[in-house]
Amino acid sequence: MIEQGNLPTQRVNISTQKMLGGIGYILILLSWMPGIIGILSSLVGVVLWFISMYQLSNILRKPSIFKKILISIILAIAGSIIALAIGLMTGVSLFASVRDETGAILGLGLGTAITIILIYAILVVAVYFYKEAYEILAQATAHNLFKIGGILYFIGAITIILFGLGILLIIVGNIVLAVAFFTAPNEVEVQGT
Repeated sequence: MIEQGNLPTQRVNISTQKMLGGIGYILILLSWMPGIIGILSSLVGVVLWFISMYQLSNILRKPSIFKKILISIILAIAGSIIALAIGLMTGVSLFASVRDETGAILGLGLGTAITIILIYAILVVAVYFYKEAYEILAQATAHNLFKIGGILYFIGAITIILFGLGILLIIVGNIVLAVAFFTAPNEVEVQGT
């Protein structure tokens, strides 16, 4: 144990966690493949990444990393379900209130628009927490690529509405995060007992 200022520090090994995170991101990137391979790749990748983030949060004594990741995931899943339900209810209620073809098209269009707007807003907020988790991880590991990847992902979420530019930035963010996991130091100093 090394004494730094008044707080004791110790070196911890994160090589297993960074390998899990890096492999997880590679599998997440492969999720763009069509069919069952993409779906399975995505699921396995997310599980490996999630385990990595949980373990890093514990090893680095930064519970806020995992807390922000959980908030992000819960917001994305619950928010999307709620937005979809609201959009469907809006569309169905407008469709039912006006019984002609124009009303049906209007109801369906308005329901779809409300759903897209709500999902977009929830996605941006969820990815904000995701970015925050990576900023904390970058600081804890002294590896700035985590912060850069999180920022690219966040900007991608904001600009996803601009004809695919956001999707490109999200893919680049995922690539940067995969590289960040593989190039992070194997050992880092952690303050506290």
